[in-house]
Amino acid sequence: MLTETLPSIIPYCGAPPVPDGFWSAWNGDPVLLSVFVLAAAGYAMVVRRHGAGMARHQPWCFAAGWLVLFAAFVSPLCNLTSALFSARVVQHLLTIQVAAPLLVLSWPIGAVRWPGWVRTLASPLAVPEIAWGLFGLFLWVWHLPGPYMAALRFDAVLWVMHASLLVGAVAAWRTVLAPDDAAMRGRGLLSAFSTSVHLAILAALLIFAPQPLFVYHLETTAPWGLSALADQQLGGLIMGVVGAAVYVAINLYALARWLMVPERQRS
Repeated sequence: MLTETLPSIIPYCGAPPVPDGFWSAWNGDPVLLSVFVLAAAGYAMVVRRHGAGMARHQPWCFAAGWLVLFAAFVSPLCNLTSALFSARVVQHLLTIQVAAPLLVLSWPIGAVRWPGWVRTLASPLAVPEIAWGLFGLFLWVWHLPGPYMAALRFDAVLWVMHASLLVGAVAAWRTVLAPDDAAMRGRGLLSAFSTSVHLAILAALLIFAPQPLFVYHLETTAPWGLSALADQQLGGLIMGVVGAAVYVAINLYALARWLMVPERQRS
C-alpha cells in the first residue's frame, strides 16, 4: 500500500511504503540478485583455490558482509529508503561501516593478481590520507540535497552512489584493517579519526538545519508518524551517534591489532 499523495519521483526501491504491508516489500530486481549470486560464487572459487592459506574467520566475514549487503539492498529496508531519509542513513551505515570492514577482513592477501594497469590506478588508494579523503568526499557529496535527489530520480546515479560509497569504504578500511605496510596502520587510524570528526559535523548539520533539506521527503514521511524535518533529524542522530560508536569500535579493534605488531614494524 502506498501513501495517498505520492511524490512525482518513484525511486529504484519503489514507491514510498506505509507501515501496512511494509514487510512484504522485498526487492526482486533480477540484475541485483544475479550480482549477489555471482559475488558468492566468486568468493567460493577464491576459498577453493586459497582455502588452505586462509584464516578461519575470513569466509565467515565474507558471509556476514554478504548478508549485511543483502539486508541493505534486498530486504524491505530498501523500500523504506523511499519514504524515510533516516532509513537511507541506516542503509549507508550498513554498507560503509559494517559490510565494508567485513569484506576487507574476508579477503586473503594475494587472492587475485590484478593486471599492472589496475594496480597502478589503485595504488593511490593504499595511501591512508588519500583513501579516507576520497571516502569522506563521497560521504559528503551523497548527503547534499542535489546529488541525493539525483540518486532518487535516476537509477544509474543511485548505483554510482552506492558503488562509490562501498568501494571508497573498502579502500579506506583496508588502510586500517589490512594495510600493505604495518607502518601505514597508524596513519590509517589517524585518517579514520579525522573522517569520524567530519561525519559528526555532517550529522550536526542534518540535526540542526532549520528546515528539511530533501524536498522529496516532504510527501513521504507522514505515514510513519514523522515530519520531514524530524526524519532528517533522526537520520542525523543515527549518523552521529550510531555511526560514531561503530567508528570507535572498529578503530579500537584495529588499534589493538596494530599494538600487537612488533614495534620495529610500526615505524
